[in-house]
Amino acid sequence: RSALSLALVAAALCVAARLLAPAFVQPKAPRGVDAAMAPAVMGALTAMADPMAAEALKGPLGGSEICVTGAIKYFIYPLCDPVYLTSPIYNFPLVLGFFATLITVINLVLPETQPDEDLRVS
Repeated sequence: RSALSLALVAAALCVAARLLAPAFVQPKAPRGVDAAMAPAVMGALTAMADPMAAEALKGPLGGSEICVTGAIKYFIYPLCDPVYLTSPIYNFPLVLGFFATLITVINLVLPETQPDEDLRVS
């Protein structure tokens, strides 16, 4: 068998599947008013959920002088404005530090997580 014959068989199967697919999948009929109201409800929920992220809470250092001046403000700014804790860009170092600490503590507390010295390749 050649590669050309296998390619022609695969193409024929793809064409057959494409032509026969609508015969097995039937579109759902709308169920009256509920189907017409669903997009409106989703639009209303989206409009309600959008402003929630913009409402930032005031952090424990919010309004203090250290949040306005100095180079340290870039490290402690999530304490001034906690909305930065919801952003993945600013949240990643905190999450990385948390999980690194957690994994280190687990490795120190449970000796079963340490590699077996007898299995080391010398």
